[in-house]
Amino acid sequence: MSAPADDLNVLKAAIERHCITRHAEPVRLNSGGFSNYYCDLKSVTLHPRYAKIIGELMATAVIDSGAEAVGGLAAGCIPIADAVARAALDAGRLLPTFFGRAEAKDHGPQALASMRAAATEDGAPLIRAGRRVAIVEDAVTQGGAAMQATRAAQAAGCDVVLVMTVVERHEGGGARFREIGIPFKRLFYTHEDGSLHVDEELAVRVSSAAAR
Repeated sequence: MSAPADDLNVLKAAIERHCITRHAEPVRLNSGGFSNYYCDLKSVTLHPRYAKIIGELMATAVIDSGAEAVGGLAAGCIPIADAVARAALDAGRLLPTFFGRAEAKDHGPQALASMRAAATEDGAPLIRAGRRVAIVEDAVTQGGAAMQATRAAQAAGCDVVLVMTVVERHEGGGARFREIGIPFKRLFYTHEDGSLHVDEELAVRVSSAAAR
């Protein structure tokens, strides 16, 4: 299951047009650092056409990882996890979704405060010991949000088998996950000037699918 090369190009153009802005003076990032470009993926992850492409592009890697569920930290992961789950369902695989919060709610049972998850077919908790999960994000700079989601899943006993993002910024946050033995994948990456590039592994996969 792979999105056509045309869809990949459509998504890249949309991110370049709607999500990446360049600035004369450095702007503060969510990670706490500063940069002369800013990348906010919500304009495409919340758009039905672009979200569908993202889901189709990510679902192959998520399924191949052996994940039984897909999610991450609110709010960046939610539309992406949903898109991946829908693409997986179209391919005949059931991938329930979940999300965690950066801070626990101040109401409701505390056991349910930090992690929300879909129902399961057998009624057992989706987030539980031994569950293989994939963490997805819209953008990774230093990897803080994805790492927080990873740690939360691991604290619940889950096995994090993949971390994947739409865009990895030039700061290279993906290395944090590889260093601790967690596979990290991306659709795109940026250079320091904010230019956007297709991940080499993804480009090969999409080209191979188009040739078949």
